[in-house]
Amino acid sequence: MRSIRRRLVVWLLGGLALLWIVAGVGVYVSVRQGLIKSIDAELAADARTVRFVGRGDGDGDSRARGPKLRDRLTAYQVAEGSSFYQVWPPEGGVAERSDSLGDFELKHPGAVGKDDVYATARMSDGREIRTMAFRVPANSGRGPGKGKGRFNAAYSVVMLAKDLAGVERTLSALVGGLFIVGILAGLGAVALVGLALRDGLSPLDRLREATRGIDASSLSSRFPKDGVPEELLPVYGSLNELLSRLERGFDRERRFSADLAHEMRTPVAELKMLSEVALKWPEESGPNTHGQTLEIAQRLQATINSLLNLARWESGDSQLCVDSVMIGELVAECWEPLSGKAGERELQTNFQTGEAVVWETDGGVLRVIVNNLLSNAVEYAPRGGRVWVGV
Repeated sequence: MRSIRRRLVVWLLGGLALLWIVAGVGVYVSVRQGLIKSIDAELAADARTVRFVGRGDGDGDSRARGPKLRDRLTAYQVAEGSSFYQVWPPEGGVAERSDSLGDFELKHPGAVGKDDVYATARMSDGREIRTMAFRVPANSGRGPGKGKGRFNAAYSVVMLAKDLAGVERTLSALVGGLFIVGILAGLGAVALVGLALRDGLSPLDRLREATRGIDASSLSSRFPKDGVPEELLPVYGSLNELLSRLERGFDRERRFSADLAHEMRTPVAELKMLSEVALKWPEESGPNTHGQTLEIAQRLQATINSLLNLARWESGDSQLCVDSVMIGELVAECWEPLSGKAGERELQTNFQTGEAVVWETDGGVLRVIVNNLLSNAVEYAPRGGRVWVGV
């Protein structure tokens, strides 16, 4: 059977490890989402700047209506920087891109509606980036309203992007910190679980020590329930009940042994005497001697059977067979083999059992009890005394 202590250690440490992993994953996801949201907020702030920048893209007219986009988004022009942008005009191609892209290009996001589109993507060199795509009205140099800021129905698509390398470094540091703290917490959990199990299972250790001192001579002792945890109270109660049953069983065995020795002492002595006489004076041995020997043997056998039946009935191994028993007849049958010895001892008898008295009981058990009572009366009553039986 597996150790309870080992099973508890495995369950507790395994559960704590699982909880730590789940908590670590939750912290990782939460921190990552927080960092992504902060980058999205930066992209949204830069997008507001882009929306207020006017650009001249008409045919033959390169005059800008406002400051150039590259003049406003200076952080995006740093070579090998971590911020990028790219603009796709309505007619296709690339209208403008940040210097930080170098030889790389951002992937067109496809159709962009009124809402800004955030996404996480990878550049061709494997770098992970966070992108924000949105559309802005394309400034036209043709048609009515030229020079007055009027826009046609066409839109340019602008994508802003930021490298997530800083986020990954932060998350890597977080994972490393969680791993180190997890190892320290695991070592602490091992020590704490060990101490908790040692204290929690100490009542079982005390119970084990207490049971070691139980033997046949100390079955009357009981396990004290003072200070016992509630979970062990049923166990202590069951053990005390077991000791009670064992004590009763041993008492029955001791009584049976004592009764057997007591009941067999007289017939065995008689058999011994007859055997000695037969050996010393064999010529005087005859049918009478053999008859007495047989009678004593039969009485001895009946005594042993009666004691065995009593032992079985007391222990519950034999079931009672209830029937109608005539008390007067039963007493008379039990007294008949004892009448001769009662006459030798000049005992006076008085039977008031009543012929009509009927009991609903087990005749075999009652016969053993009456035989024992009458034989004791004949054996131990003073010579010339009185034996009285009444119902």
